Amino acid sequence: MNAKYKKSLKIISLLISALVIGTASAATYSYMYMNGSVIIGSQQLVWLEGADSPGGTVIAGGTVTLPLSVQPGVDQNFTEALFLKNQDSAGHSVTINVTTALLGADFDTANAYIFTNATGDWVYADTLALMTLSDGYSATMAVDEYYRFTFEIQAKTSASGTKNFVLQVTYT
Repeated sequence: MNAKYKKSLKIISLLISALVIGTASAATYSYMYMNGSVIIGSQQLVWLEGADSPGGTVIAGGTVTLPLSVQPGVDQNFTEALFLKNQDSAGHSVTINVTTALLGADFDTANAYIFTNATGDWVYADTLALMTLSDGYSATMAVDEYYRFTFEIQAKTSASGTKNFVLQVTYT
């Protein structure tokens, strides 16, 4: 009987020790919380296809894929390829940069011309040289204002294949 008593005493002392350690450990924790929310609204700036937007143009949210098909050695213009519209109820500071440039070895001319309609008429704003990395344009885009993108591309007679460029639009 004495052995069972000693065993029970050991188990009880282990349980008490575990409770004391657990209580001491729990007392050292502090808790902090963050309550967040995500507000889902409409897009503020949107891409729109133009009258001579090439077949295969895809607009998916803030990204547009614009496959400009040209012939080597021929100067080709896409005069109403793409529009950027501010459909928000506020103006935005907009910056457009060439973040992936075309190689000069493949092109004689590769430009994106930007026109604005803040005054109601299309007004030339800037030329982005698609062969110049980081070439950019910055302005404030008013409510309901559009930017029209016109492209002039002339591939060298020796060029072939698919060549990619990226224009990045950032706005605040």
